[in-house]
Amino acid sequence: MCHLFLMGDNLGDNSEPDNGRMPKTLSSAPIAVKNVLRWAFNDIIHACVYVDNCQLSEQLFLEMHKIGLRPSRFTYDGFIKCVIAGKGVAHAIKVIEVMDRRGIRPYDSTLVALSVDHSKSLQLDLAEHFLGRISDIQPEHIHAFNALLSGCDIMNEPERALRILAKMRRLDLKPHIWTYEIMFSLFGNVNVPYEEGNMLSHADVSKRISIIEMDMLNHEIRHSFVSMKNLIRAFGAEGMIDEMLRYLNVAENVLWNMDPYQKSDLYGIVLHALVKAKETPKAIRTFKIMRSWGLPTNTAIYNIMIECCKLLPCVKSAGALLSLMFRDGCCPTVVTFTSLLKVVLAKEDFEGALDLLDLCITEGIQPDIEIFNTILSEANAKGNIHVVEYIVECIHRAKIRPDESTLWYTFCAYVDQELYNTALEALQVLSMRMISLDASILKEKGAALEDLILSEDPDAELKIIRTFEATEECSAAALLNLRWCVTMGSTISWSPEDNLWARRLASSYDANKRPVS
Repeated sequence: MCHLFLMGDNLGDNSEPDNGRMPKTLSSAPIAVKNVLRWAFNDIIHACVYVDNCQLSEQLFLEMHKIGLRPSRFTYDGFIKCVIAGKGVAHAIKVIEVMDRRGIRPYDSTLVALSVDHSKSLQLDLAEHFLGRISDIQPEHIHAFNALLSGCDIMNEPERALRILAKMRRLDLKPHIWTYEIMFSLFGNVNVPYEEGNMLSHADVSKRISIIEMDMLNHEIRHSFVSMKNLIRAFGAEGMIDEMLRYLNVAENVLWNMDPYQKSDLYGIVLHALVKAKETPKAIRTFKIMRSWGLPTNTAIYNIMIECCKLLPCVKSAGALLSLMFRDGCCPTVVTFTSLLKVVLAKEDFEGALDLLDLCITEGIQPDIEIFNTILSEANAKGNIHVVEYIVECIHRAKIRPDESTLWYTFCAYVDQELYNTALEALQVLSMRMISLDASILKEKGAALEDLILSEDPDAELKIIRTFEATEECSAAALLNLRWCVTMGSTISWSPEDNLWARRLASSYDANKRPVS
């Protein structure tokens, strides 16, 4: 597509000859004929937007060039929208750059489309840039502002969102219900997820939500299901349990058209918050209300309630919930088994936890690193190195790359027992497995990464972080660990399976030595 714009930068917004550089097929045609023909091309190109046919729009655009018919701003508007849908916003930007060089100003609707697509791809700087280029903001452009606010929510950029909202107010652009749905999600939390809520943050949250609701009232906009859902989630995340339950009651009374699945969704959010806040009696009561009303349940809700049993702790109740889960036609997942493990481990039953892990694999459920880390965490806390080593080998046999938590629990288990050399060995092996489980790939990568690990540059750590921050944080963490191991006197070998510690764990596993609790 870009070759269309390499034929010369002389396409203007009129139909005059081009000093011999533009083909002259229509050079002698009357202006009226050219205008009618251009309208015909424009209509078809804009129709391509609705049928998502980027290829045809490109062919038409090229044909206009061949016959010497200059594209107008309207032509570019349709063509760019086709390119965005068909090839992505990066290609559309190249068209805009050509337009800028030729002094052709894009339509506001073109800029809106570019801003919305950049918001969807979370390129918020560019989204805001194109939004700022719109010369005449109209009420229908509110969706572009909402898309940018949604991007701010995903990327956790409330400061940018405030700037966008201030601009909307200056432009007297009336918010939509979608605007408020995003605002509750953006500004409903103060400390979360970085800190637990406290009295000051609770007061701040109440003030914020009150301001948003008052603004809704001023604009005569009622709560939607999503706005109420985001509001309830915000209260729950901050640990404001009474307010959350009050708004759940409000939602049931105000949103009279909620279907059972939407109600179930709200109850799931409430149950999650109650369990997180360790409000066990309230969680159990809420779940019973939900069941008594016949609201549909799902695997996620049962997983929450099984985890609630950890607070009791009661394995029998977890088993009863599992039976109810099967009766309701819900299939257990790896998260279900992780929740069950937490209940069993709350009673320090490592043998039962390992049986559950075996059952999970036997049932054909693919384990993830989280389920293994759940056992590692408790084994580390209880100083049970045998279990730690068994689980580390299980992770390797399952061909799952360890993460930072895996390394931390394993390393600390040895350090707490003053087994410092073993701790360094484990850290080195697991760090390499974080980079890759494939021996050939690891050796290939190792040769390229060794200079970073052994570098004497005082900014070496910063270079490692910058090298991997946009792609693989795990690789950065692994390299920093390996660099620290070298600092402590270890020799780097890119064949971790030859390490004595790794071979001992493999040998113990093959001998079927089940760890004792």
